[in-house]
Amino acid sequence: MSGLVTARVEPDRKMIATHTVILHRDRELRDPVTLEYVEETLRGSQARLLGRTVVGPRIELGAYRWASVVDWVDVEFELGRPSQHWHLNDRIEALTGRKEYPEALDVGPGGTATRYRLRVQEPDFGQLRGVLTDIRSEYGFAAPALVVGIEVCIDAYPLRPSEEARARLHGVLVRHFFPTTSFLKEPEQWPRAFPGRRRGRKIDYIVARREGDPEGDLMARMTPGHDRSPFYDATVYVGRKDDPLASWRIQNKVIDKQNLKAGTQQILSEAEKRIRIEVSLGPEGCRKAGLGTFDALGAFRFTRMQKMFFQFMKPTFAAKRIKSRETFMPAIRNAVDDLGRQRFLNAGVLGVQIREDARDEMARLHRPRLKNWHLNRGSRIPGRPRTGAGAYGTLVAYQDLARAVERALAGLQRRIEAEMKR
Repeated sequence: MSGLVTARVEPDRKMIATHTVILHRDRELRDPVTLEYVEETLRGSQARLLGRTVVGPRIELGAYRWASVVDWVDVEFELGRPSQHWHLNDRIEALTGRKEYPEALDVGPGGTATRYRLRVQEPDFGQLRGVLTDIRSEYGFAAPALVVGIEVCIDAYPLRPSEEARARLHGVLVRHFFPTTSFLKEPEQWPRAFPGRRRGRKIDYIVARREGDPEGDLMARMTPGHDRSPFYDATVYVGRKDDPLASWRIQNKVIDKQNLKAGTQQILSEAEKRIRIEVSLGPEGCRKAGLGTFDALGAFRFTRMQKMFFQFMKPTFAAKRIKSRETFMPAIRNAVDDLGRQRFLNAGVLGVQIREDARDEMARLHRPRLKNWHLNRGSRIPGRPRTGAGAYGTLVAYQDLARAVERALAGLQRRIEAEMKR
């Protein structure tokens, strides 16, 4: 839920509009938290940004401790001679005290295999390097072990732990996260939310859909009236599950080590509770990021992942147009831009992009009719504006958040480099 608040003037600034978003814990609309947005004139020289305003949240990112961890890593290796998986697990358990269950990829006679994939949760990379060295010494490797999957997480801990602080940052991350438009080509990739820790409830698409009704679905994507703004207790997903390239989750992490089958979980202390955004890379994502052999992991620059997988943007909108007695167009354009603002407050920059894509699709759908109309009048169809037609349209980088993420990834990079040298 969101609403517009009366504009006001602040010192050393032009007229600034404020927008208030009410965040709720769950569908029962419990425990509301207010997140305020400020809209101000954008100072920039780029043609795509002239005469526009930028919308950003009132939040102190320095009031959070930022860190990055690897939740799991997948390593594939090919043995010089076949073996059964349990022989490998015995060697792994002897070194680590943990059962990791390597997965055989080319099972042959007697359950033996040469190609294996090993997933290690919360890896110590020095220890994992020792495991691979031990297996190689016994069986030999036909080729160097490869990193074919990894989940990298950015965690933000409020310095003064509170649910309100987590709720606000959750609201900010889900509204400003913007990987690339390539992850919006199919509805299955669109942002969606699973409402909290309650089981038996379906996932909600944040941007409303009308499946089975193509024209109605197109209109729903263009208008924000039926958007489902995510609750701060929800886990927000972007991308397909198990996508070979990438998928993301943003969550208010208050439990850990959850096992739905066993019905077990670890309740985190207030100091341990945090907001997390994580990216899961499959084989294609690892190749795109530049991840290759496991032995080269110590030299990998994790900060490179930021541009590809951890981008955050702010939306911009055309400044309010002055009303004219001669035409209704300024008022119409103002109304259209207000719909864009409402879409952002509900569904974030990804929702804004989905709306822009729907407008383009609607234009293509009606182009033959429009072409005939202009032909009958002897006029020409206006060309599509080229300003703001690039990869990021009229979005601008959320620089403060980008710096926090960069520092977290740099810390992860140093930690893994040190572990690999042990």
